[in-house]
Amino acid sequence: LTHVLCHESAPRDPSPRLQKILQQLEQQKQSVVSVPDSIMEKLLEGRTLGPVLALAKIPTAPDLEKLCSHRPADISTKFLVLDEMMDPGNVGALLRTAHAMGIEALIALGGTDPFHPRAARTSMGSIFRVPILRLPTLEPLLTLFHQYDIFTIGATSDAPTLLPHASIPKKTVALFVGNEGKGLSPSVRSALDLLVAIPMSNTIDSFSINAATAITLYALNHPNRDALP
Repeated sequence: LTHVLCHESAPRDPSPRLQKILQQLEQQKQSVVSVPDSIMEKLLEGRTLGPVLALAKIPTAPDLEKLCSHRPADISTKFLVLDEMMDPGNVGALLRTAHAMGIEALIALGGTDPFHPRAARTSMGSIFRVPILRLPTLEPLLTLFHQYDIFTIGATSDAPTLLPHASIPKKTVALFVGNEGKGLSPSVRSALDLLVAIPMSNTIDSFSINAATAITLYALNHPNRDALP
């Protein structure tokens, strides 16, 4: 954290949660600047985010090659790759999902912005827990994935292979998910090892991107994923 602001009325607020936050900040010797409530409301843009506002540095990007070279004890999905995802709310929700699923790094391709204010808010703190790497193009990423024998899977509603029937080798996996409206870009689709779709009712055309990603990650990280019917 670089700066912490709070409502000028915050110290008088009896909320146990708020008092605990202020106490923790004091214990960490983090200075807190009290500002008039009118100014805080402008900074929060009308959102009810609570009486404390913090400014933090963007986390340092991880060393992708180091992550690729590390072999986990269990075979699992290590990477979640977002392809040109434009809605920062979805990006933030996927950061939270990646955190919950134990993803080792989230990779944002092209115009995907994981540090947009809305993405940061929606992640509910996961933005500081999941290593994040931004890449303008696909090629350097695929080069490393091929070099370290990482199996690449794309989630798309029109894939010919259904997720429960997919034949997935016992390798480290990178899951690619695409733009909310257009899905995975043609260049990404053609470069991946496998495309999968989730079975669903024929009265709807797709899941939400966050629901689809959570379902796919859970299925891929199932301990008996090679035995799925």
